[in-house]
Amino acid sequence: MQTSNHLELLAPAGDWEAMRAAVANGADAVYFGLSQFNARARAANFTLDELPKVMDFLHRRNVRGFVAMNTLIFSDELPDAEKFIAAMAAAGVDAVIVQDLGLVQLMKRIAPTLPIHGSTQMTLTEPRGIAFVHKLGVERVVLARELSLNDIRKVTANTDVPVEVFVHGALCVAYSGQCLTSEALGGRSANRGQCAQACRLPYELIVDGERRDLGDKAYLLSPQDLAAYDHIAPLIEAGVISFKIEGRLKGGPYVAATTKTYRQAIDAAVANADFRLPRKDELDLAQTFSRGLTPGFLDGVNHQKLVRGRFPKSRGVKLGTVAGVSRLGVTVRLAEQLPVEELIRAGDGVLFDIGTPQEQEPGGRVWKVEVPKAHPSRRVGFAEVTLTFEANALDHSRIPVGCEVWKTDDPALRKKLEQTYSQDKIARRQPVTATLAGTVGGPLTLTFRDATAVWPGPLEVATKRATTADEIREQLARLGDTPFELAGVTLDLPPNVLVPKSVLNDLRRQAAKSLADTVLTSRRQAIAEANALTSLRKSFTPHSEPRTPHLTVLVRSLDQLDAVLSVRPAMVYCDFEDARRYADAVSRANAAGVPIGVAPLRVWKPGEDGFQSLVVRAKPDAVLVRNLASIGYFREQLPTATLIGDFSLNVANDLTAGILLAEGLERLVPSFDLNWDQFAALMAHADPTRFEAVVHQHMPMFHNEYCVFAHTLSNGKDHTECGRPCDRHRVELRDRTGANFPVLADAGCRNTVFNSVPQSAAEYVGGMRKLGVNWFRVDLLRETPEQIRPLLARYARVIAGQDDGRTAWRELRALNQLGVTRGSLQVV
Repeated sequence: MQTSNHLELLAPAGDWEAMRAAVANGADAVYFGLSQFNARARAANFTLDELPKVMDFLHRRNVRGFVAMNTLIFSDELPDAEKFIAAMAAAGVDAVIVQDLGLVQLMKRIAPTLPIHGSTQMTLTEPRGIAFVHKLGVERVVLARELSLNDIRKVTANTDVPVEVFVHGALCVAYSGQCLTSEALGGRSANRGQCAQACRLPYELIVDGERRDLGDKAYLLSPQDLAAYDHIAPLIEAGVISFKIEGRLKGGPYVAATTKTYRQAIDAAVANADFRLPRKDELDLAQTFSRGLTPGFLDGVNHQKLVRGRFPKSRGVKLGTVAGVSRLGVTVRLAEQLPVEELIRAGDGVLFDIGTPQEQEPGGRVWKVEVPKAHPSRRVGFAEVTLTFEANALDHSRIPVGCEVWKTDDPALRKKLEQTYSQDKIARRQPVTATLAGTVGGPLTLTFRDATAVWPGPLEVATKRATTADEIREQLARLGDTPFELAGVTLDLPPNVLVPKSVLNDLRRQAAKSLADTVLTSRRQAIAEANALTSLRKSFTPHSEPRTPHLTVLVRSLDQLDAVLSVRPAMVYCDFEDARRYADAVSRANAAGVPIGVAPLRVWKPGEDGFQSLVVRAKPDAVLVRNLASIGYFREQLPTATLIGDFSLNVANDLTAGILLAEGLERLVPSFDLNWDQFAALMAHADPTRFEAVVHQHMPMFHNEYCVFAHTLSNGKDHTECGRPCDRHRVELRDRTGANFPVLADAGCRNTVFNSVPQSAAEYVGGMRKLGVNWFRVDLLRETPEQIRPLLARYARVIAGQDDGRTAWRELRALNQLGVTRGSLQVV
């Protein structure tokens, strides 16, 4: 078991209130965002001008401060990012949490000693990917939330890079860094901190073209929240060093409750003491924010438990069920065996779950809580209570017997939590040893570590009573308003001297302030290269000579492959659910004389090397690389194959592109987060001939470890129990507008939910050609062989310059039942 000095509790702060709550309740470090470049754009965040004040506040309380700069950065934003980096270094930021690889490179050039933590947005799930980012300068990694305890053990056993995990808060249904839903539906990218939370919307299940009745399940992509307070000890044993609480959009009471809980859990684990959160504390924790609490993936995949499906928002705590309704009140059968006053009080907010969370459900503030007369004592739990409400505040006729009752608000609890941070008390202190030295007739010197304060004296021999060592220690220990605590005192004084208390107090204040100022100054990072971006860009000269355009096609079945081979594109890529068919696909393409690439898993978890080996054994001409772990692996295993970096590598700027090209990738698919202006900015600073633009596709929106097929069409918790309904059924999710979103499984049993409407960049191809791009890709989804030839013929004309794209656009709109969209390239 590690010591507390090596472990970290990392709490969120979306504003000053939350920051004070985190500090007061025992956080070792706090992470927060600035006005740009952070994945919680809707949080209040902090301005760049506030940053020195924020870091001063944290450091004077012995708490570290991490800035979340965890979004993709576009090429035209890199100059602004450069200014942010310099400001963070000057302010003494303890670490920066980063998603973008190019930003890592820029930071290491500007401020080499500024620590960098790889965000969970990097989708790091395997030691090879961690090794890749560590080589760039990342010092700690935040693992994907989809890893189990066993997965984490396998990761830490094969890397020396410190590992951080989320232990509490909201769970995204998709892998962080791999969700394009908000971008696809509204141009608001989750990779840019603008998630529109489409996962929290209701969906109908369409199976083989027919609506499947799921009863009260409607929120099929909305997971419950993570709570791992009882997993802290095994996580420490697994090698985790930092425990992260999600919640920069949540308020101070939530931050206070979660920080306090995990402080207790970590301290207990360090002391080798059993930790069990009392039931009342569990309920209080859920009350601050909860969609239902779950261990997430830490205990392994469980598709039946992760998503409950009844409601998408926090409901607090389940109070019980309705046992009776009258015009005077509602009788509730309580769900907990706790004293009534601990469960419900006048003033609490309640909601009656009638199964319509998308509408206004009945609820309100409790006016009075009545305990049955047969049980006059309030010191034991009661089976039932009657809740009364203010006159006309509640429509009793809408409340059915048997419906669940939720306590949505507890003002007394909120006040109690707010009191924990209402006074600015130092919760974390750093031990210091004091040395007090002097000679008779000379000065008196107090040293705290490397900070010294001097009283000129003269120090005198006592005429009555000398100052004792205990009295000196008592005065020096009064460090209440500082981030220090006295660990010990060394005295180098002649015998029988008099040291006035006023002198000791003054020396203590001076030395403590000097030490605190020294600590603050020491945390500032030096700027090594002021014009790093210019320097990096000077090292690259783009090639702009005209090139012959090439059309590539991605297929998802052997039938599609056969149809595409007859068209003879420059290359065909296979993205099959069953990777065992890749060898057959390569054989067919070789016979047709068409170069072929295959796609390994988009996410590579520990123990999944077998899927990669199927790609190697197929001996393709190219590999469509989809994660950082795969780069070195396929470079080694298939040294003659062309490696093409797919969209999931999130190439949004020229620095990231340069890093990946230097690692041996031949071409890169630009991030789907780019609109036209951002795409053009990328091409202006990079070699456009090294990019492959996807010009037709159904946008891959969600990419999930959670399986819709298993959850809805089986009772199995994972692939060993589900019976593989994905092999037998065709599934879509239908949203409130009637749009159907196809769901496909991959070889690792992960699901991808695709946009219902294809997007076409036909009208942008001419502009791309002018920028120097000469590789263009069409991604098929469920197109039949009969639909493929005319579709590819249209795009072949466009890239050859025989159609400006407008004709193709009109034809596609006419042919497709749902039409087409211009997609993410369109500037909104």
